[in-house]
Amino acid sequence: MKNLVLPVRKKLTAAVATFTTAITLITSSNLFADEAPTSERIVSAGSAVTELLFALDAKENLVAVDVTSELPQEMVLPKVGYHRQLSAEGLLALAPTKVIGSDEMGPSTTLEQLQSAGVDIEIVNTKADVDGLLQRIDQIANLVDRQPQAVKLKQKVSQQILALEHNQPEKADKKKVLFLLIHEGRAANVAGLDTTPDAIIKLAGGNNPAAEKLTSYKPLSTEAMVEMQPDVILVSGRSYQTMGGADAILKAMPLLAATPAGMNKTFVTIDGHALVGGLGLKSLAEAKRLNSLLYP
Repeated sequence: MKNLVLPVRKKLTAAVATFTTAITLITSSNLFADEAPTSERIVSAGSAVTELLFALDAKENLVAVDVTSELPQEMVLPKVGYHRQLSAEGLLALAPTKVIGSDEMGPSTTLEQLQSAGVDIEIVNTKADVDGLLQRIDQIANLVDRQPQAVKLKQKVSQQILALEHNQPEKADKKKVLFLLIHEGRAANVAGLDTTPDAIIKLAGGNNPAAEKLTSYKPLSTEAMVEMQPDVILVSGRSYQTMGGADAILKAMPLLAATPAGMNKTFVTIDGHALVGGLGLKSLAEAKRLNSLLYP
């Protein structure tokens, strides 16, 4: 009898062990299945980047933005400072997995610290032309897996460009538009070729006389501005308010009164967000507004 019991007991013990192992495996499997994959925590450094994340319907992973970025009123996110002067400590406190910014983002020491901490640093272009905008849409879409949305957005941008091109006069009839970057107490800079203001002016159907003489933003004497005889002077809304309006600008730069823009006080403000990070969606909106003002 004793010899018969031992084999049965061994079989039962083995069966229990197998059953216990199976339960353990099933339980472990279910635990891992219930764990959600780690989601991205994205910081956007630059208004031109932030606007595209929203346009591509990728806002749900945003954990912070820089101070140049605009957000809908109903959305509140931490601000990480100016995109050129980011702090590694402040950013790391937000536990980001990815920081997306333009090639204006910095300083480099901050970016290096973030990379050392395991944060992905993704840099997109700041080209001041339509091709640059279309490329930037694709760049960001690939980073956040929104390729189908990118196709639709690029189609929308192309339609906006065509609409602007259809409402432009002949070359001889184009108004001369000069953008001034004004800082109180310093010489004004003008926007030449390869700048976002130049792209906005051209999309709006204007002629930027500074683009024929210089590239980027350069200081220019008031006498040289007078020689250009602009019909319209563009300034950022912030500069216009800080200076105190058209009269105050003419008082600070009296020679401008010898231009058509100065004589008629034709100063047009432009949203500063449209000038950061290359030609963007906000830039197109401002080009459309300027176009309607130039050629109503």
